[in-house]
Amino acid sequence: MPQYLSPGVYVEEVDRGSKPIEGVGTAVAAFIGFTEKGPRDAQLITNWEQFRTTYGDFIDGAYLPTSVYGYFLNGGTRAYVMRVSPAITIPGKNGNTSVEITPLLTAGDDAVAVTVADTGSGRFDLTIKRGDATEKFTDLSVDRKDQAARHIESIVNDPAKGSKFVRVYDASGDRLASEVRAPKGGRFDFGGDGKAAAELPAGPSRLNARGAGDQAALEVKANTGVTGLSVEIADIAGNDELFKLVLKSTDAEESYDVSFKKGPQYVETVVNRGKLAKVKDLAADSTLSPADKRPAAGTTALTAAAPATSNGKVNYSSADFTGDIMERTGLAGLEALDDVTMVSMPDLMNLYQKGVIDMKSVQVAQTALMNHCEKMKNRVAILDSPPSLTPQAVSNWRMKEANYDSKYAALYYPWIEIDNPTQKGKTMFSPPSGHMAGIWARNDAERGVHKAPANEIVRGAIGLERQITMGEQDGLNPNGVNCIRAFPGRGIRVWGARTLSSDPSWRYLNVRRLFNFVESSIDRGTQWIVFEPNDETLWAKIRRDISSFLYQVYLSGALFGSTPDQAFFVKCDAEVNPPAIVDAGIVITEIGIAPVKPAEFVVFRIGQISQAG
Repeated sequence: MPQYLSPGVYVEEVDRGSKPIEGVGTAVAAFIGFTEKGPRDAQLITNWEQFRTTYGDFIDGAYLPTSVYGYFLNGGTRAYVMRVSPAITIPGKNGNTSVEITPLLTAGDDAVAVTVADTGSGRFDLTIKRGDATEKFTDLSVDRKDQAARHIESIVNDPAKGSKFVRVYDASGDRLASEVRAPKGGRFDFGGDGKAAAELPAGPSRLNARGAGDQAALEVKANTGVTGLSVEIADIAGNDELFKLVLKSTDAEESYDVSFKKGPQYVETVVNRGKLAKVKDLAADSTLSPADKRPAAGTTALTAAAPATSNGKVNYSSADFTGDIMERTGLAGLEALDDVTMVSMPDLMNLYQKGVIDMKSVQVAQTALMNHCEKMKNRVAILDSPPSLTPQAVSNWRMKEANYDSKYAALYYPWIEIDNPTQKGKTMFSPPSGHMAGIWARNDAERGVHKAPANEIVRGAIGLERQITMGEQDGLNPNGVNCIRAFPGRGIRVWGARTLSSDPSWRYLNVRRLFNFVESSIDRGTQWIVFEPNDETLWAKIRRDISSFLYQVYLSGALFGSTPDQAFFVKCDAEVNPPAIVDAGIVITEIGIAPVKPAEFVVFRIGQISQAG
């Protein structure tokens, strides 16, 4: 209470009005993956040109740049980028990081050895060696305003005359003179010693079914310690179901007569008893006959693409994506960001395609992504289905192998075909998550978060990896697989808006995201309540402020009901706050809202009527 000691007129400001609750943003994406260059902590990007300036251009084989481009193309406006990189960190003369050097996406290849030679006055030479190939760049600087235009990024990252092995990032800052920030001389290696490593086990190879074009039928993966492995397929005369499978390694050979027909000669049962390799029937759910599932005759050498430890090889793993909270890297680093509402890992499938990680590692990373979203409670994971799967195979993967169950995740299938930005005149298949995040953002801006982000055109998509029929979607939609389909005359559209939850209450994606919006908005808009006197006056203010906010949500069309009383309720009184609760310093408010559900199945019942007499 103020004190009044002298006669006079006192004017005081009294806050008796409501404290409006503002709605939080619902369309802020976060992408985790590979970039050409850039910082390794999350950076906010608001357009494609800003991404190019900070993280570089498209990279052959990397999905994050094309996903971010698709995000902005489809209506996204704000995104965080978390770069995954096993970078060489070169210290400067002032002790801080001067330059980071990252290999171009060559998982499993020989690592890069980098030599820095100090030439004085803040200048240095950079020699990059991989195997027998050497690149040398001279008279470099970490001064972005260098009059001779010799800044390390502009020289080494030049697409025409720069390095074919690495990309560099100037992490030196600009507060000190470039002579002090310049890197120390010395040799630096990804493997720590630069020595040649022993040959690694080969990555898995996929053999296509002869009766289905590009459909993979058999996966062959070398066992640990097996090197130089090849697989030979030969027909057996007089038997259309059996075929000969010969495995040859550096010092051993195994031969089998096998079939895709379940029985004593089933390919998995027979080959997996051997010592050289494990095989997997990828066409188990296909409608093809055992004869058509057979791979074409010929020999295939398995390419070395397995991850290494610290033995001179470039090393990636799913742990690079899950990251470290203390280092603010990967998925864990996103915990420090409060405004993220959707998260994607497009380059996880890059490692899987290269054979660097297997499907179990994919599931580990995707599960970590869902767990992260469930922990944060304000964001949803956008998952990519594995590539090259038939509708039957992706259903089997989702229900039996991955077996996900989360109300904070959505899965999309199939991959989309887009223009290949690194190979002019060609196209490529890309994971759809980045484009889907852009559609979520566009949907929120044009209609609102309560509208299901479906029946929307996928901008930038010129085709699909597989054309999905209505009958095939009948088996996928109930399992939470959101299909992307092409409709004659209507383009390529998202044709599903479900989560991966088995709980019917959280079946629809727009319901989950609406609750995220309401919960986060109320949380942020009621922080003033903490340490206020816990009495009926406070309870009335809470009811007033939250009811006012929910009324605006109701007017936007997000809640179901012909009146506000049918759409929501707010209860904060003595019944929910008895003396024991008040004495414990707690104030409880019960809120109920009736979200609108999408008209997923539109039914018109039409019948004949008798003609009037």
